[in-house]
Amino acid sequence: MRARFSRVYAARSAPELREGENSTEFFRLKNLLAALILFASALQSRAETPRTQDVLTLDEVVSLAVNNNPTLLSSEQDIIIAKQRVHEARFMNMPQMALSGTFSRVNLEYPTILGPELGDRYLDPTVSKNFYTMRAYALQPLYTGGRNKNTLRMAKTAHNQAKVNYDTVKTDVVYNAKKIFYTLLLNKKLRELTLQRKAQAAALIGGIRKDAWEAIETRILLAGFEKQAEQAEHEVNAAKIELIRILNREPSYQVDITGELSARPVNTTVQKSLVTAMEMRSELKSEMYKAQMDDIAVNMAMIRRYPNVYLGASYDVIGYRIDSLNDNSIRSNNWAASIAIHFPLSYDIWTQVVQRRAQQRQGDLKRAELQVRIRFENLTAHKDLEFWDTKTGKRKAILDSVEVEYEGALKASPASPAALRALCAISDLERTYLESVYQQLLARIKLEWAQGRDLTE
Repeated sequence: MRARFSRVYAARSAPELREGENSTEFFRLKNLLAALILFASALQSRAETPRTQDVLTLDEVVSLAVNNNPTLLSSEQDIIIAKQRVHEARFMNMPQMALSGTFSRVNLEYPTILGPELGDRYLDPTVSKNFYTMRAYALQPLYTGGRNKNTLRMAKTAHNQAKVNYDTVKTDVVYNAKKIFYTLLLNKKLRELTLQRKAQAAALIGGIRKDAWEAIETRILLAGFEKQAEQAEHEVNAAKIELIRILNREPSYQVDITGELSARPVNTTVQKSLVTAMEMRSELKSEMYKAQMDDIAVNMAMIRRYPNVYLGASYDVIGYRIDSLNDNSIRSNNWAASIAIHFPLSYDIWTQVVQRRAQQRQGDLKRAELQVRIRFENLTAHKDLEFWDTKTGKRKAILDSVEVEYEGALKASPASPAALRALCAISDLERTYLESVYQQLLARIKLEWAQGRDLTE
């Protein structure tokens, strides 16, 4: 860049330039160079500035996961599509209207008929070479055997089914978001615990008088803490990557979470959970709407035997010159009103009915199977929650009593390798307790998923 500026300045400093012009050009280049240096410094400082880290709570993680999930957003579009189909089904009961205009240039020796796109007109050989037409047309279905009504019912049911399908996807997204949040929270707590115990072990080793074998043992125990710390750090990073994935953010996104890893007991019964699940599970609601759609499909297959009645009207204006369309004396005005009855004659009416009834039976069997699966999902989740509630309480009581005894023994006697081994055992008890808390929280959100709504405290 500096060499380029030197060449430009040298070129502009040729003998043909006056001395004042040389001075002005020099100051311009100097100011431009200073601006570029400042701009480059600003870019460098911006690049070196560390990106701020978002710290999210459980509710914020769930909200972001719901708002950014592509599958859930696609299900939301399905609701919009189904709603528009309801409007389309309503339009079927309204008159079908059309307005058309044609220009024809003919030279006929025999009569001919124009196609439907050109107005469905019979042309006699006496027709003039050029003619112009305008037509207004309306068709109103008077009776369709219930086809339009059932089509509207089908569209409304499909709209309701799209909404409960959205709820199904949302429930899965919320469950996965909570699971990943608690997984990251557990790994962070284990990392914090491991680093704390590692520091305690290092301080304890400094006060232990030991021989060669005891020195080897203490080094091995300390290496165990270092291994746990490395593993905990790896698990935290892996959980953060998974969190970024469900939030649908770029890999460079900096995120952390805040929360308390503690057991959350639930006061409910199996029967209450089953009743709630039968009322709230969106999959079961979807199957209910599917059963309604199957029933409508059977009705629509049967009404194919019924006649259709239509009322139609049309008004034509025909002229042989473009200006004749405005002159009543030289133009032709035709109008017609008709009632039409169509009797369908088809060989596959009863085959369609049999197929729709078989599909209806399949839906009944699938719904019964789903009800059984939901019952067992709730039963399993409830039993898991009861088990981990009990285990968490017992492990917490054991851990508290052992920590009290350890503190007392550490004050009463000097530090020894036995004290270090006891610290390792207490660390294992803490890890076991935290994992039981984690399993209790997973069992809780699994029960929330199984019954289709959040649990109250």
